[in-house]
Formats: sequence, structure tokens, C-alpha cells
Amino acid sequence: MAKAPTDIPTTVKNKNLVEKRRRQIILAAIKLFSQKGFHKTTLKELAEEAGLSHGNVYDYVGSKEDIFFLIHDFLAGSAMEILNRGLENIQDPIDKLRRMVRGEFNLMDQWADALLLIYQESHILKRDFLRRLLEKERAHVEKFELVIQEGIAQGQLRQCNVRLTANLIKSMIDAWTIKRWDLRAHASQLEAERSILEMVFHGMLTEQNGQEPVSSESDALTGKTALVVNGGTVLGQGICAALVGRGIRVITHVCDETTAAPFPVLPDAEKELLTVIRSEDAGRMTGSMLKDIKKQHGPIDIYLHDLGVGTTEVPDGEKIDQIDRRLEENLGCAHELADYFSECMGARTSGRIVFVAPWRWDKHAAPIRFETVKAGTMALSSAMSAKLAAAGVNVNCIVPGFIRAVRPLKIEKALKHEVIDEIPSGRLGEIYDVTDAILFLIGDASKYLTGQTLNISGGL
Repeated sequence: MAKAPTDIPTTVKNKNLVEKRRRQIILAAIKLFSQKGFHKTTLKELAEEAGLSHGNVYDYVGSKEDIFFLIHDFLAGSAMEILNRGLENIQDPIDKLRRMVRGEFNLMDQWADALLLIYQESHILKRDFLRRLLEKERAHVEKFELVIQEGIAQGQLRQCNVRLTANLIKSMIDAWTIKRWDLRAHASQLEAERSILEMVFHGMLTEQNGQEPVSSESDALTGKTALVVNGGTVLGQGICAALVGRGIRVITHVCDETTAAPFPVLPDAEKELLTVIRSEDAGRMTGSMLKDIKKQHGPIDIYLHDLGVGTTEVPDGEKIDQIDRRLEENLGCAHELADYFSECMGARTSGRIVFVAPWRWDKHAAPIRFETVKAGTMALSSAMSAKLAAAGVNVNCIVPGFIRAVRPLKIEKALKHEVIDEIPSGRLGEIYDVTDAILFLIGDASKYLTGQTLNISGGL
């Protein structure tokens, strides 16, 4: 019978220490085996690279073959974790398949050398180790088979040889690593991912009228879940509408004080994608509320927070004090939620976070507080991006300038000529200038972009 990792000899009884040291050995082995080859790498070299003494290595493994098996077991575990995490609370089999393909590419992006090593050197394993390796690979492919079968049962995919189709999809994905010598200079990872999804869902034939089928580029966001905090402002409503229009499930918490107007009427097909939580019913947004949202709606893929008040008219007296207080509360709320999202998204090793600083109209209501909250928003974004980058979570910030609504705002009418003189481009911005930037930041095209601040301000 094939050995399990727990069967590999160790003289250490502390399981946590064994796991820690073996991870050090695994990472060192991936590096050296990839550089020098399996046979030319000595255990002494492995020990030095792992930060252990030569004799200490034998406390955790018995041979290089043990280490090679541990590498595969480590990768197999990581792959299954990514697949399972990506399918949490997802019902649609098509969306599941998209997420699985995306997850596989993310795994290969992180562990390309290790995966190539497994393909090149698996022949060195003895029969019992090889059998276990193949069993894990079979379990991996079965995940794809189950989703394909589900799609067929629901009438979304045509009848096919499920085992063959699952292996063909997996082989196309693996080609990005196996054939990287030929592909890297001619295609990006994102292009490879999209091409596979195109072939799976649309094939390569054009339509009969000569036009190509609709691209699956926008499919990358479909089915994801987004939380929009303070989504009742003019910008917040525009953000919610833009996300829903891309097939994203949106949960938004709105504050009565900053809600500009009732939400715009959505098409029937999109209504079920939007859930509105009102502060007058549920109270202010807190970490406890976030946990309840996760229980009800599943993991949050995208977290967007508008820290502005969304000033729409020239304020005076009591209104100025209210706006000043609300700006301060918004920043405090973002800081409170930051710890929760750092923990939950960091554990899932995926996610997008976008902070939207107060728009420029708020400065005319509370100039000092506006500058404080804007700077605080940028600083929070920068700190979280540094903390979460290694976990694959992108955190960015948008600073909107003078943005006009669909219908002219009272503050816009009153101050338009004054503020336009401040703007180098000589015009006000549009809501879609902000929402398009957000869609870019939460999409795959920006997967290597984090810790950045985008000023949507016409050069201001």
C-alpha cells in the first residue's frame, strides 16, 4: 500500500514542528531540484538551503525520494484547497468551471517550477509512491468530472465523454506549464485562461453570419459576490449598478444619511443580484454584521467601500457638522472592517479590495475632514495591500474628483464654473469614469496591480 505523508519516517513527535520543517525542506527542494536536477542535488545541499543541519534533515525524512513525494503531496493539497475554496457557495456549474480553470492557473502561476518538476521526474518514484501520486491526480480530475456532469444534468452542457473531456480541459491548462518554453513569449497567462474557456464554451468556429461568438472576457466577474459598504451615495449606486450589470451578486449596506435617492430601477433579470441592507433596519456596518452576511451569502470575493458622504448640495450650519461627523465615522468603519477582511480574504488567498475616497464635492462641505479622510483612505489601502499581497489579495484606492450625476446636482449647478477652473482637463468627470476604473481593478487584467491610488480627477 502506498505511503501517506504520515508514514514517512520522522523521529520528531511534535506534529506542528514536523509540518513546519517539512515545508522548509519542500521549498528548498523545489528550488534546488529545478536548478540542478533531482539526482545532482545532495541532501547536504538541501539541508543548507532549508536552514537545517545535514543530520537534522533525517529527523524529518528518510531519503530524497521521500522529499519528492512530499512535494507532490504539498502541491496536490494546495490544488484541492484552491478548487474547494473557489466552489464555496457557488451553484451554477458553468461558473464553477470558470472558477476551477482560474484557480488552476493561479496555482501554476505560484508553483510553476514545482509542477514542471513533477511532470519531468515522476519516473523516479517507486511503485507505491507512484500509485499514490496517480490516485491524487485522479481525485483532482474527478472534481472537473463532477462539475461537467452537473452541467449536463442541468442542460447547460451537451452530452459528452465526461472523463475524456475533464482530462482534455486539465491537459490544456497544464500545457501552460509544460509548454512554457514555447508559449511565454507569445501569450499571457490571462490570454491562455480565456482561450481555454472560449474553446470549452464556444468552440473555435465562427457563427454562420461570419461573426465570432461573444467573448468570455466579461465572464471572469460573473457569479462573484461583492460587498459595497456605503452604497447609497451617488457613486455607491453607480458602483452597484455597474457590478450587477457584470453578473456580480451585490450586497450593499446603505446609510440613510448618505443615501442620495432611491436606488434606480433594475431590469428584472438583475434585481435578484442586488441585496440592500439599510442602516435604519440593521444598524451600522460592523464585523459582526459581516459574519452574518457571510453565513447568508457565502464568502465575499470583492469588497468595495465608499468613504465619502456624497455631498449633493451646498451645505450650511448643521448640515456641515453632520457631513464632518459622517466622514469621520466612515473612516472609522473602514478601519474596523479592515481587520476582518485581512483575516478572511488572507485565509482564502484571493480577493479584491477597492477603497473609494470621498469625492471632491465633499471638500466644499468639510475641507479639513475631507483631506484627513482622503489621506487616511490612501494610507489604509497602502497598508492593507502590503499585508495581503503575498496572499494574492489586491488592494487599491480610487480618489474621485468632481464627478457629475446623471441629473445635475445642486452643488454642481452652484459651483460648476468655479471648480472647472481648477480642473486641468476643463470638465467634470462622469460616474462611469469611476465605475470603469473599479471594474478594471477587480478584474483579471489588473491581477498584478496592488497598492496603487488612481486619481479620477481630470488631472486635478
